[in-house]
Amino acid sequence: MFFFSLQTVVFRYVPFGRSLPNLLLILTCVYGLMRGEQAGIITGFFCGLLLDVFFMDILGFYAMLYAYIGFFNGLAHKLYNKDDYKLPLLALIVSDVMFLILKYFFAYALQGDFNFKFYLKGIFLPELVFTLVCGVVIYPLLLLLEEKFVNYVPDKKTKESEEII
Repeated sequence: MFFFSLQTVVFRYVPFGRSLPNLLLILTCVYGLMRGEQAGIITGFFCGLLLDVFFMDILGFYAMLYAYIGFFNGLAHKLYNKDDYKLPLLALIVSDVMFLILKYFFAYALQGDFNFKFYLKGIFLPELVFTLVCGVVIYPLLLLLEEKFVNYVPDKKTKESEEII
């Protein structure tokens, strides 16, 4: 919910062309890589559903698109290494390019707007750059949160550990 609010409310006031960073795509991409296909699908579905509920006339377009993105990023989970930043950035670039191409096709081209040059210069490239820059900042934060809270195993003193000492 934090990323949704940040993307839809706060970043509206940051002038960077006519585009916003796709923080929900970053979240979906990173959780797919970190946790696998199922987590990617679930994260993507709910991120897309938020966008569908608040901004779309039809329910399910973004939910399906983000779920697929989460799934395909989850397939790369076996290759994921938290210390290597190349795979998450490459996955983010590929995910955002595919997202923007599909968005163009379904939101513009099917409605008869074939001005791809305008879309490329005015929306596609600025959003790609803005999302990538935000991804470089957000990925280490998500990695830190993942290590601190999700994989956290508290040191419990048990009788056995006291007896060994």
